[in-house]
Amino acid sequence: MNAIPTSSRLMRTVFAVFSGLALFAFAACSAFRSPEPETPETPAGAEAGPDAGAETASAEQPSKPAVEISAPLVIPPAPDYANPASWVRMGATDSVLPEFEVFYIYPTLFQNKLRPVMDHRFERIRTKASDYIGLTFGLLTDPVHPLKLYAPFVRQADYSTTLETDFDADLSGTLLRYGIEDTQTAFRYFLKFFHTPGMPYILVGHSQGASDLYELLRSTPEITPESGFAAAYLAGLPKKTAAEIDRNFSGRGIRRGKSADDTGVILTWNTISEDAGDNMFTVPGGAVINPVNWRTDAVPADLSESRETAYYYVSEKEPPGTFSASLLNGVRADFVRGSLTVELPGDSEYDASAQMGEGVFHANDIFFFAAFLRDNMVRRAAAWRAEYAKPE
Repeated sequence: MNAIPTSSRLMRTVFAVFSGLALFAFAACSAFRSPEPETPETPAGAEAGPDAGAETASAEQPSKPAVEISAPLVIPPAPDYANPASWVRMGATDSVLPEFEVFYIYPTLFQNKLRPVMDHRFERIRTKASDYIGLTFGLLTDPVHPLKLYAPFVRQADYSTTLETDFDADLSGTLLRYGIEDTQTAFRYFLKFFHTPGMPYILVGHSQGASDLYELLRSTPEITPESGFAAAYLAGLPKKTAAEIDRNFSGRGIRRGKSADDTGVILTWNTISEDAGDNMFTVPGGAVINPVNWRTDAVPADLSESRETAYYYVSEKEPPGTFSASLLNGVRADFVRGSLTVELPGDSEYDASAQMGEGVFHANDIFFFAAFLRDNMVRRAAAWRAEYAKPE
């Protein structure tokens, strides 16, 4: 696949670009590079802790033969969610009267084999998470129907660890357990101290963040439609079959989404091209909904209406940008492959330079469909209020 022609790259400078970095692969995963070891820069009110150390990774070829380094695994302390420094966004909103709340978990954002558990005390990690969330919710926020955003720092595993993880197995025995535990702790704090009774809330996560939220849903019986849960948008959730989701949530009042306005639902998809090969995200019989027409069958989305949506072009030279949604030809749910299949022009490249395999558009699971997700969150929040909100 070749780079999309310059003439068709629209508004590339609209979004912030992470200087010198490429957010690539596992849910817009990025490699964090620093030439020297450093000590975590302690934000105001945050504990420095005993685990200060280097946060380094490099894609450069070593000038000397590689030497295997044996070092103890460093696990940073869990964030204290009573401390505002443990939140990337804590109730951020453009309105004093938001229509719904969003609890968001970011995807994998760093690479470091020596320190594979994310340490939010590093200022560069904090900045990266903040910038990525700003980019994402700049697309997902509708100023006419404002949301209130809560996004905690969680101890995600690094990129290499996620690639080596068997998502068919129990994740509690892997390094992903720290992000899962933090997600659960942060959500319970949100529910106890921040959530406004009578207001719907929506869970949004991508890739490892989607996996964290899936485990949260499984382990938290307090999450019910009656308590405010409107929907969970779990884009890029790895290897979850429809049958597994049905089994995990049987009797809970939570189910797979099957339309544009059902509530108390899980919505997930993994975006690939028609000719993409096997990849680490999709599985035959995988749960999938089309985030344009919100169908689970193979009926393609109607993209005749002019809409602008976005992509994250994963390159150190190319910034994110926007394009007409009409380029997303033939968007359809493929239950057999467990994927969302998209046809794109032959002269385009949106698959993170094939980091996850040719035709795997994982980095753009949210960005491709941002305009549609934004509208649908508003619609589901309204549907929740119509069904569950108590009259004043």
